[in-house]
Amino acid sequence: MVQWQLIRHQVAIAGQITNAQTKKAIANVEVMITKAPQAFTDWLKLKSLQHGKYYPNLTRTTFDGYFHFWDLPEGEYSLTASLPNAARRYGTAMIRVTVPPKVEGKIIVTAADMALPPTVLKGNISNQNGEPVFMAEVRVKGGTESTFSNDKGQYSLIGLESSEIKRIVIVSAQGYKPISQSVVISHSSTDLPLPLNFVLQG
Repeated sequence: MVQWQLIRHQVAIAGQITNAQTKKAIANVEVMITKAPQAFTDWLKLKSLQHGKYYPNLTRTTFDGYFHFWDLPEGEYSLTASLPNAARRYGTAMIRVTVPPKVEGKIIVTAADMALPPTVLKGNISNQNGEPVFMAEVRVKGGTESTFSNDKGQYSLIGLESSEIKRIVIVSAQGYKPISQSVVISHSSTDLPLPLNFVLQG
């Protein structure tokens, strides 16, 4: 019996996973404890020997993006969040948290909110006079992804499938000649992606 089993108490790491661009909650995200105090890792190894594959260090977010881990010993933890079924549309997120010592009669909750970075393509569409073009269609050739520019000429395509191969982005609007550019669509990290701007000719 490892020492932690003698001193278990109700503490928790809890948080919400959101889309880094839209700030909306994401369901079914896998959240894994990737680093933990020795007491927890020893207990995890013991359970794995007893039951085979055993994953109390892994959970998934609910429909509203929330997750939690209960009964954790105090110490430093690292958590990683990913969305396996949409791995090419989202990057991963990581956070380090500290679970404090037990306080008698209290349930301690350590917050661990994270934001997953989606693949993003955004920019501005203007005409040769520098005026914004409203309702210009932006689409990725060979795919179903498309959107329209707003009254400021801005557009945003979020959650595109990433690829190491360049893809062609086509912009068209009534009264203008279609235009295209090739771009590699990849995950943004914590930084916003560089804008992909278009200038339409009448």
